[in-house]
Amino acid sequence: MKKQILYFAAALAFVASSCGGKESKSLDSVMVQESAQAVETTTSGAKLAANGLPVVVDFSAEWCPPCRQLKPIFSQLKDEYAGKVDFITINVDSLPDLSNEYQISSIPALIYLSADGKEVYRSIGFQEASQIKADISKHLDK
Repeated sequence: MKKQILYFAAALAFVASSCGGKESKSLDSVMVQESAQAVETTTSGAKLAANGLPVVVDFSAEWCPPCRQLKPIFSQLKDEYAGKVDFITINVDSLPDLSNEYQISSIPALIYLSADGKEVYRSIGFQEASQIKADISKHLDK
């Protein structure tokens, strides 16, 4: 398992470096950076769920095609569930310690946290809006 993680990390570093390592300053990337700054010192899910709402955390990266495909869906769901469920995007390149804490080895990874910050479910890979809604209903609407 450790060998697979090392290979993944090496591949991740290669892909990131081959993309030039430059981030565009779109509104989305600014929001992701602000989210990253807000949880930069986070060491537990309780801090991610600090406002008492359940949270869906999207661990992703700018260079990841499925992550980019998920971004507008995640944004739509964020608006739809405003005040009921928080949606936070974490850039794995910007916050590797938090990514390691949650043992993220594949992206996109959606981590579902209860209102008290405990992980209740996770999904790996691209998810359609309908699947994310079903997962929210099943794991967070209790």
